[in-house]
Amino acid sequence: MHISAFIIAKKKGSGEGDYSILFLRAGNKHPLSFRRGQLVLPSTMLNYGEKPREAVKRALTQQLENPDSFQDPQFLGMQSYYGAHWDLVFLYGMLMKDGAKDVVAKEPYIEATFYPMNKLPRDEISEDHLEVLDEMMHPSEATS
Repeated sequence: MHISAFIIAKKKGSGEGDYSILFLRAGNKHPLSFRRGQLVLPSTMLNYGEKPREAVKRALTQQLENPDSFQDPQFLGMQSYYGAHWDLVFLYGMLMKDGAKDVVAKEPYIEATFYPMNKLPRDEISEDHLEVLDEMMHPSEATS
């Protein structure tokens, strides 16, 4: 079983309700070779006994040069999946602070980019991270 925290880090757009979501691109030094070159949401596995909100803060600190660019994480919900193993996902949302500098990725990630929700590069997003996004946008009866 994997217990994870995923972060939907948003940046406001120009219109009402218009926002983009942060993705990190996994570089050649990423420990999971199947993710190299792909886009992923900021996320992490929880350590034994760790609170999900603390895992979110740890993930941002480990994956971004400037994690303080975002407001405090807000719990959005939970998801579960069963495949090669059972995944339990805590989903958190964060909004980029007004006037914050662009975010910068840390190794093993090579870039941090915001993509508009209506123009996601779906073919570049890691399949399991795309599944989390799709479930967030269109909840199914199977996981509720």
